[in-house]
Amino acid sequence: MTDVHHASSLLEELNRGRPAWPLLADFPEQDEEDAAKGTAAVHEATEVLRGLVDVPEVERTRSLPPDWVKPLRDAGLYALTTPESRGGRGLSPYNAYRVISALARHSVPPAVSVAVHTGFGSSAYLPLLPDGPLKDTVAAADAAQVISGDADTEPTGAANRRRATTARLDEQGTHYVLDGQKVYIQNAPVAGLLRVSATILGGEDDGRVGLFFVPTDLPGITVGEPHSFVGLRGVPNAPLSLTGVRVPVAFRFVVDPALSTEQEWRLQNQLNDVSVRARMYAIAAPAAALTALCQDIARDFLRGRRVDGLDLAAYGEVQNIVARNAADMMAQEAVARWCLLTPGDPARVRREQMAAKNITSVTCWRVVERTLSLLAARGLETDEGLVARGREPHGLERVWRDARMLRVSGGVDFFVDHFYAVSNVFGPWYEDPAPAAPALPSAAASPQGLSPVNERHWADIGARSAWFAERCRVLVAAHPRRADLEKRQDLTIAAGRFSCELLTAALVLGRAAKSGTERDQLAADVYCTAAEARLAGLAHRLDHPRDAGADAALGRLALAGEQEE
Repeated sequence: MTDVHHASSLLEELNRGRPAWPLLADFPEQDEEDAAKGTAAVHEATEVLRGLVDVPEVERTRSLPPDWVKPLRDAGLYALTTPESRGGRGLSPYNAYRVISALARHSVPPAVSVAVHTGFGSSAYLPLLPDGPLKDTVAAADAAQVISGDADTEPTGAANRRRATTARLDEQGTHYVLDGQKVYIQNAPVAGLLRVSATILGGEDDGRVGLFFVPTDLPGITVGEPHSFVGLRGVPNAPLSLTGVRVPVAFRFVVDPALSTEQEWRLQNQLNDVSVRARMYAIAAPAAALTALCQDIARDFLRGRRVDGLDLAAYGEVQNIVARNAADMMAQEAVARWCLLTPGDPARVRREQMAAKNITSVTCWRVVERTLSLLAARGLETDEGLVARGREPHGLERVWRDARMLRVSGGVDFFVDHFYAVSNVFGPWYEDPAPAAPALPSAAASPQGLSPVNERHWADIGARSAWFAERCRVLVAAHPRRADLEKRQDLTIAAGRFSCELLTAALVLGRAAKSGTERDQLAADVYCTAAEARLAGLAHRLDHPRDAGADAALGRLALAGEQEE
């Protein structure tokens, strides 16, 4: 329905009302050699973690074993994507994803540590660094598996563009002096190098955000007690205090254009490309692992269980739960393959990777909730309670808590929807309010390899895509100032979710057509049927926006503690 050679990305074409089957027709596949290398790495990593981490003990003590870092480093797990020439594993992005997901199936906290280092760590910035002392330092740290991470969030809140942490150039002009507080810093307790954000004071960059690579053994750096979260028990995450920390000028990572707080500096292409790819490791991979665990738990629960003389698995709603979970698992896999196996410039899937954070974590949450309801028929009992009664534990409580954490990691889900819509959905419309009209469908653009029912699902996506494009055009026309539309978060959040639903359904169909298996065709049908119901609800919200005045008025009364007499 569009000229694939002029398509910027599958997601943008969907948002613009131009669903392009030719973009999906050659759905990316992993070649046999790379797949075999990844399988071997998955097996080795899993064996290491199983021998190291006693999951019930971690849940009880809320901490990983004292010696947990060294075995992972010895196995090269902090060098997954480091080139073999620097002593690393040299894995492809998709194989790194597979290894992290496999680790998370056993224990999410150490998997998250590996994922953060792989995606957000200093080595992720190596391709962006110019030759010089900083690049040499980061490369050496990468080769030595010096654990790293991103120290950005502050007590004032991650959503703020300005950073309260400051960086002042000293009188000699040789060092920046950093002062401030950071919170919720993944890997802080075990990191040797952190990327720190700070507001520059003085000089030509006064008021801009500066990014600095900071060795954690510098004087003035203090790592606080680890944060205790609802889930991810034992994950190495702690606050950070910087007092008069002197960082060499050469250790500032200068981004062009300069990072002004007048705009959303985190969306600068270089930074955004690192960030969205990193979330494939830190969010999407663990989410896929928890989804797979839920399928295992459900399978074990249903095996041999009967109600009124009939296998429990034969009841309609139980079959619906199992089928929708399987379809959601296939959807997560389709998203991961598209985002990490698409060849060429990674920026081609930048928009899809940005969408993937919420797609994968919210999909995981749906699966966990369904599985919890399935098992709750027997009682919502903790593993401790089951063991005390001589029953086998299932670990679903831990999965539930960890899955809930993934929905807020890297940004709470509703704000990510808003942020995503403002930049990805509505941004192009403000830049080009009159895109070219969709081309007439042609035989070459018709879907190939889909079952008849899935061909109808593709046609439904086309209709929804066209409707959505027109709705976005109308909303942008009604809000000529982008800032005014940004204030309507009910609309931006609904639009963000609608866009993500369209993308996921399209990818599921693309994956089913490529694989050609009956299982994938069935999964695509089940997924798209459920997605259509969600899309209908979101369309209603976009067509019938809430009364913002009523929300504000009731909110004021509720916050004031007013009670109905």
